[in-house]
Amino acid sequence: MGRRRALYICYLSLEDPLVHTQVIAYLRGLASDGHDIHLLTFETSRLTAERRGGLRRALAAEGIRWHGLRYHKSPSLPATIYDTLAGAVVSTALILRHRLDLLHARSHVPAAMALIVRALLWFRQPALIFDIRGLMAEEYEDAGRWRRDSIPFRLTKRVERAAIRRADGIVVLTERVRRELFGETLDRRVFVIPCCADLESLAGANGDRLRVRRELNLDQALVMAYVGKFGGWYMAHEMARFFRVARSEFGNLHFLILTQGERTDIENELRRESVDGAFTITSADPDQMPRYLAAADFGISFIRPAPSKASSSPTKVGEYLGAGLPVLSTAGVGDLDSLISRDVGSLVSEHSEPAYRRAAAAMARLATEPNTRERCRELARRELSLAAVGIPRYRALYASIAEREQTEASGSSARQSAAEDE
Repeated sequence: MGRRRALYICYLSLEDPLVHTQVIAYLRGLASDGHDIHLLTFETSRLTAERRGGLRRALAAEGIRWHGLRYHKSPSLPATIYDTLAGAVVSTALILRHRLDLLHARSHVPAAMALIVRALLWFRQPALIFDIRGLMAEEYEDAGRWRRDSIPFRLTKRVERAAIRRADGIVVLTERVRRELFGETLDRRVFVIPCCADLESLAGANGDRLRVRRELNLDQALVMAYVGKFGGWYMAHEMARFFRVARSEFGNLHFLILTQGERTDIENELRRESVDGAFTITSADPDQMPRYLAAADFGISFIRPAPSKASSSPTKVGEYLGAGLPVLSTAGVGDLDSLISRDVGSLVSEHSEPAYRRAAAAMARLATEPNTRERCRELARRELSLAAVGIPRYRALYASIAEREQTEASGSSARQSAAEDE
């Protein structure tokens, strides 16, 4: 009962680390419950037949059947329209071939694909989950890339409104954006599911702390960690400036940066702040990242505040807390203002040297308090655990759709029987 045959559409590459932590990790949990899961991604590079086969076999072993299409980047709007149409055609074929009954669209472009699929399959429409993730149109507007009266903005909002109206289930990342989009009235379709972390793998790396610190020559250092890419919303200049101010207060401070992205911006910013030799920039596979976080003392996440950031749930925050690290973050991002208390971190509401000095003192205090790590882990277990929060809420979402369908079917059968009796 309630077993779904689902197609999850993701407009990212399977080789993006985010897909492994924020897509596959959840789908693995759904597949373990007996749901038949298909995953459609859009690949940014041409994978060899060997690589494609290896990825497909690895996912199949976890109960996920993978399908990949080519991603087209430019010109931006025509390329996205082309990918949307191609994705809709392939999704329709997959639904018919495998008799799938649920479309799970991750963000707005997949939602557009899903709406086209449902129009094509008007005679047997699959249920639809709109996994909103972020306020895409507003994010591009806040970034200065789209105007509110531009065609991309208006198209994106039109897709968003249509998908919300027609969805059988809706996922948002924060309570704050749930209130903005749906008000205080409870909509049973809407589930708040933040970006969660695999706390078991993070906890399993605790024993590596001293070993990794020795490997990096950080035995006596106070270590500030950053995980992820720079650019876009992440404030490389401000993080480098904070590091310089904090290091003037605590001379043994070291900046450990774990990134799979471009390093030039953050390297240049750190050199402008004259902190050469006080930072380490390296990359780490997802399975190695917990080891490095175990070696750190606190984590940093400076995101440029903007109205669209009401929908933001930074993955790295759950990873920091799950590793036992207090979090230094900008205020005004998603639900972090209510999540991060003085016992587990510090929020910066202005980017000035006095504010940075206060924040540095708070982080140094937390890093040396004996119970800080356990408080951080407990908060992560309660609010941002993949096993205890993320996967169970997706299970509940899938079950709620099945329950409503069953109720509607029973109601329809009852009405038909009543009509026949008359």
